[in-house]
Amino acid sequence: MDNGKTDASMNLLAIECSQSQASLCLSQHGVITSETSWYAERNHDAHLFPALEKALAELGSTPLDYILVGAGPGSYGGVRVALAAAVGIATVRNARVVAVDSWAQLATPGAAVISDARRGGWTMRRPDGTIEVLTPAELAAEAEAGTPLYTIESKESMLRAGIQAEKYNLTPTAVGLVYTWQELSEERRNELANRPAEPIYVRPPHITEAKHKPWEIQ
Repeated sequence: MDNGKTDASMNLLAIECSQSQASLCLSQHGVITSETSWYAERNHDAHLFPALEKALAELGSTPLDYILVGAGPGSYGGVRVALAAAVGIATVRNARVVAVDSWAQLATPGAAVISDARRGGWTMRRPDGTIEVLTPAELAAEAEAGTPLYTIESKESMLRAGIQAEKYNLTPTAVGLVYTWQELSEERRNELANRPAEPIYVRPPHITEAKHKPWEIQ
């Protein structure tokens, strides 16, 4: 890495709030030393900050190298809360905030991850990591072509939609973010670390572009 450290010597804080089932973990010198999870629905901040306080108390004065944030796809509000908290901590602890694809941890090579994108669409993370919204017909074509489908949705909801997957009820975790990060090449990690940390949008946000992102220091 560009900070001269290896996996075995880096300290990572990971936050995953892109789904209702959220989590946070601390990795010190390549070992997960604490993990907290909670069910938040639309109220991530009420649970996130006590978990952060506990993790930072455990870390103490030990240097923090990176804060990994699950960028989605998923709840824009949850990701935004996580990014805002991460930026605040990074400013104090002199760490770097990195947005990591939340779904990268869910699929095995060759499989796609899908979820209901509402408004008649389906979000798909293709095996090559490309994320896009498909129509029901396009998704059906992928299934007919033999692409293994994994999903965060329940089996019941998928069957009601007429879609059969190989795995159901998948949930990204903070620990999964750490493992995803560790499996990346040094070049890819540097690329992500030098990229603005933002949510993954499956559709363009219907908002006016602000001068500052909501999670950035003004």
